[in-house]
Amino acid sequence: MVEGIEAGIYHYGVREHELDLLRTGDFRAAVAEAALDQGFLAEAAVVFAWTAVFARSKWKYKERAYRYVYLDAGHIAQNVALAAVALGLGSCQIAALYDDEVDALLGVDGKEESILYMTALGRR
Repeated sequence: MVEGIEAGIYHYGVREHELDLLRTGDFRAAVAEAALDQGFLAEAAVVFAWTAVFARSKWKYKERAYRYVYLDAGHIAQNVALAAVALGLGSCQIAALYDDEVDALLGVDGKEESILYMTALGRR
């Protein structure tokens, strides 16, 4: 767990550059289960879940939107991994997951917005 922040599910508000608490509680076991039962996720200090609202890209990129959304998710995760190394932390990028289960945990519909990728962070 991360000190100074309540356990729960948060949304990063880009415009305000802040975390919005969506639900309080310990979701570590549920996240690990939703990620194909990868138990190490229950031990991570934080798990980032990268989602996309597809319409935000489709209006501009048309049929290429999905490709770009997934490329962006990879680039974001790579930058988090590089930052983790600089901070002496370990990271693991996760694409092996049950989409519907992760979407339900996050409270997204899986159609307009859906999970793409996750990154777990913690001490090595």
